[in-house]
Amino acid sequence: MMLYRAGILVILLACPLVALSDTGLVNAANSNLKNTGEIQQPDPGRISGRVTDTIDAAGYTYAEVDTGKEKVWAAASTTPLKIGDVIAFTTEMPMMNFHSNSLNRDFPVIYFVNRFITEKEGQADTGTGMASPHGSSRPVAAAGTIEGIDRLEGGHTIAEVYTDKQTLNGKAVRIRGKVTKFTANVMNKNWVHIRDSSTLDDLTLTTDGTAAVDAVVVIEGKLALDRDFGFGYVYPLIVEDARLTKE
Repeated sequence: MMLYRAGILVILLACPLVALSDTGLVNAANSNLKNTGEIQQPDPGRISGRVTDTIDAAGYTYAEVDTGKEKVWAAASTTPLKIGDVIAFTTEMPMMNFHSNSLNRDFPVIYFVNRFITEKEGQADTGTGMASPHGSSRPVAAAGTIEGIDRLEGGHTIAEVYTDKQTLNGKAVRIRGKVTKFTANVMNKNWVHIRDSSTLDDLTLTTDGTAAVDAVVVIEGKLALDRDFGFGYVYPLIVEDARLTKE
């Protein structure tokens, strides 16, 4: 819990004026601190697009960005931006239904970020780059294998799900896995990452159930491909509304 509180404090200190002056963000941060230490924040993805509006206020730049699918707002320390610029930013701190006292304005969602990544920086960026705004939402390849998490009789392994994803799209899958990450109540869903012994890749699922990290579970739900939940969360493969049973 202390590490979790420290993480929140670092983010808030990176955005001191807006983060600490607007009561909506303070309340949201306090609410986050009530989570248990077991609950982790979602992996940050990356959003990129063209600036369609900017507001400079109290040492901060608010930017509206058109991703090609939707327009989203983000705020960072004062940055010289103009309409038409292409920028990117990470999604580690989205605030829903946020009221800014300094602007006297409501935002359905806004991202508070350390900085905006400009088009020039993005082209030099190795890894996701500007052209791949959702790199962190893709399956995560882990460093080591997990032993002893084998295929269920009549079920699937995670490797089989990836290999046969086109055939299994829209169908129920049943998988045994070890929980590597649990995130509660994001977009009214609980998000779980599981791994098994068949591959280094993990599998993401949504559920109304709960599970501790390192627990072995059996999940059953419908496989979906190329799911875009908005706000930078895009999953090429995900199991939705899964029933989760602990072994």
